[in-house]
Amino acid sequence: MSRKYLGLDIQNTALAAVLIESGLKGNWIRAHSYIPFPDGSDEVQGLEAALEALVSKVDIAGCSCIASFPAEHVFFRNMSVPFKQANKIKQVLPFELEPTMPIPIERLVIDFHRIETGGDESTTRLIAATVDSERMQGFLDLLSGWGIDPEIVTAGGFPAALCLSRLGDIPENSVLVDLKGDKGTLFVLSAGQLHLVRTIPSGSLEAARVEMLCRNIRRTLIAHENKGDSPTGWPEKVFLSGPALSDNGAEVDFAKHLQIPVQRADLLNDVDVRLNNRPTEAWQPNRMNNALALALTEAVGIKALNFRKGPFAVTRRWDEHRKRIVRSAILLGALVALVFTNVLIDYFAQQKKLSALNAEIREIFYGTFPDVRADLDTNILPQEMRVRIDEARRAGLLPAGSDGNPLMIDMLNEISARIPAGIDVAFTRMAIGDDNVIIAGNTDTFNSVDLMKSRLEGAEIFESVTIVSSNKDKSGNRIQFRMKLKF
Repeated sequence: MSRKYLGLDIQNTALAAVLIESGLKGNWIRAHSYIPFPDGSDEVQGLEAALEALVSKVDIAGCSCIASFPAEHVFFRNMSVPFKQANKIKQVLPFELEPTMPIPIERLVIDFHRIETGGDESTTRLIAATVDSERMQGFLDLLSGWGIDPEIVTAGGFPAALCLSRLGDIPENSVLVDLKGDKGTLFVLSAGQLHLVRTIPSGSLEAARVEMLCRNIRRTLIAHENKGDSPTGWPEKVFLSGPALSDNGAEVDFAKHLQIPVQRADLLNDVDVRLNNRPTEAWQPNRMNNALALALTEAVGIKALNFRKGPFAVTRRWDEHRKRIVRSAILLGALVALVFTNVLIDYFAQQKKLSALNAEIREIFYGTFPDVRADLDTNILPQEMRVRIDEARRAGLLPAGSDGNPLMIDMLNEISARIPAGIDVAFTRMAIGDDNVIIAGNTDTFNSVDLMKSRLEGAEIFESVTIVSSNKDKSGNRIQFRMKLKF
């Protein structure tokens, strides 16, 4: 079953959206749009207008939404804690962050991103991120007015950096610079991990501004490299992204001042994700990279920062899933009713059969023993019948067999049990009369014949044992015999 993911990259002056449908056979970009805010509008008015335009042209029903707002509104801090358990990290972060925050810690929503080092260190290196809860509430209220309730809210550019570091074919040490308006965000990448996030002033990308921006980038990289706990080296390549980029060849100026190779990021082609189609119209990578990354992180299972915490945690909406829940409940109820009905039918059928068997047992018992007047429990009647039959047999009222003779099985058992196992004997004939049984066969010696006779005489069911004949056969090697066992 396929799922749809809507990536909403909310910028200072525009809204970028990418809708991806993900299934077993791959991923498809079903819709995309870049909507600038109207001239003269503030951030709230511009976003309202952009959302109105988006929902009018893109069917977002049933989508899982992943949204981001500008990273300049997020406070990032690199830190280390002496444990790895997530619950302990969450407990200690407010105390560690409070001295460095410009607003009260109670107003902040906090999340963190682990920096996986691959070792067995007892400490955990992480990037802590905080955002003002009032801004978060206003952001969610704006979206909910258009029927959008994002499951994930993160920092702009953060998912793009994760996708580039984990899915892109890039040098081991790289940098992504996301340029939006007056601010830019610097992401330091190393060995598939995101190690540092910093917001830096950018402004227009004229030559003088680019030189100043590059100086800020170099200072940030040098400070990070000089930290003792930083495993990253000097970057081998810088990737540029963001709507502030134009077609003026700014990457040439960046490469000149940074003395590092620079290229524009294009997540559509730079990351190893199976996309079964490519947009052909109005796709500008610098504008759409972040929105594409937002949808991709959910489609491929990359965990990013999420400020839907505490009072902003996502609760599943009854209205969204009501039809499916009701339909499933009806089917489940029908199945339970069917199973229960089948159990009841089987139960009553077994009860009817049991009642018939009990009636038959009682009829046989009281018909056989008419002197019994007590109304006995049906469950004990079979045992009671066995006891009374044994008592009658011991009293001599019943013969061992139906005609007063020992049963054939009892005689065979006595003969088999009393003849020693070591005797070489082969029986060839057995004839049962009214009061005796004749057995014939051959054995190795006359002593064996005498031994069998003496052993059979010890059986209680035989009154006497007589050797009728005992002779050597024609070969002289075997003794043929006949015995009469009287009972």
